[in-house]
Amino acid sequence: MTDRMFAQLKPARLEELTEAAHSRHRADDLARAFRTPPAPPKAAVPFRRRPLLLSGGLVAAGLAAAVIVAPHVAPQPGPAPSAALSRTVATRPAALDARSVLLAAAESAARTPASTGRYWYTRERTFSRVRVDEDAYVAKLKALAAERDRRAASGSKEAADRWLDAQVSKLKKTSDLAYAAYSGSTDESWRARAKGDVNRNVRRSDGKITFGSPEDEEKWRSSGSPRLIKGGRTVDDDRLDRVLSIDNPSLTIRNVDRLPTGEKAFGRRLHELYRARPSGGTDEDFSVYLWQTAVDLLNAPITPGTRAALFRVLAGEQGLTALGERADSLGRTGAALAATEPGDHGESIEYRIIVDPGSGRLLQYEVAGDGASAPYLRVTLVDAGWVDALGRRP
Repeated sequence: MTDRMFAQLKPARLEELTEAAHSRHRADDLARAFRTPPAPPKAAVPFRRRPLLLSGGLVAAGLAAAVIVAPHVAPQPGPAPSAALSRTVATRPAALDARSVLLAAAESAARTPASTGRYWYTRERTFSRVRVDEDAYVAKLKALAAERDRRAASGSKEAADRWLDAQVSKLKKTSDLAYAAYSGSTDESWRARAKGDVNRNVRRSDGKITFGSPEDEEKWRSSGSPRLIKGGRTVDDDRLDRVLSIDNPSLTIRNVDRLPTGEKAFGRRLHELYRARPSGGTDEDFSVYLWQTAVDLLNAPITPGTRAALFRVLAGEQGLTALGERADSLGRTGAALAATEPGDHGESIEYRIIVDPGSGRLLQYEVAGDGASAPYLRVTLVDAGWVDALGRRP
């Protein structure tokens, strides 16, 4: 599993710890290693080879003035994650190839009425694999941060930071649970258009863990039955100027509606953003970047023209497979597309999206592993649109 997937699936509470360490020590590296906004990022997990592109965060990732005209479906607790996370069931054979699906979505998106407001609202259902024992993980991270402080006080701060980076990297690679456990939540966010206004993120955890198999549950019991997830509702207000896409820090809710609306111009702008991305020195190719950015932007208030241009750029990519009509976790049907590529450790990773060609909306995205009983991550996009006050819904 990739570092980006780790960032998306880690417990949200870890952000509090890393933000504190980040503010005390450095402006970039440690926060980047662990950062996840209180509402799950809309960007998602990357894949590497050029023909392979989009699926669903993802995003991740993780995102900001056309409304995504989503149906007003009340968030449902849904079935237990082990059932809700199982593969979506095809309701009919594939009727269109991937390019045709995306071009049809582009035509529909171009006809969507534009709107605006004070807050961009989103509601999602997220099911994800629990990667770590949060309490144990936080304890280890705090111990590393304390040791970093001790080293910085008696020597070089830069050397202490490098040591911490190396230890954090090791911790991420060795902290995975030895069994498959899953959790679910309903997440709402209100993102202020005006700089300095309050943002709000509300998470309602299902408060329960389900397992991929009886053997996974037995392994959990054998490890002492740790409490892997906490239920309840959390509300986080802040005035942070959060980015809309982790790979595109220059895109904000105030300027994303100024992205080009023509296919060629938008494609050129994507390549400019790709070259300017914070990870520009890495070997990540454009297909990886495009996958992550597409999922972010399809859940953001881009204009109808930009949404149409994005679908047309995606239609020009190779390697996407049409899976036919599928239902998302809310029972809405759309055209499913998938791409597959090797993961970091030799496993095969499949990326899937469900798009409604009739409205140009992204309904759901998920990331699944080779032979896994359920996807690593599934995000169902329930509703989105502009509103004029915190707490209101479209």
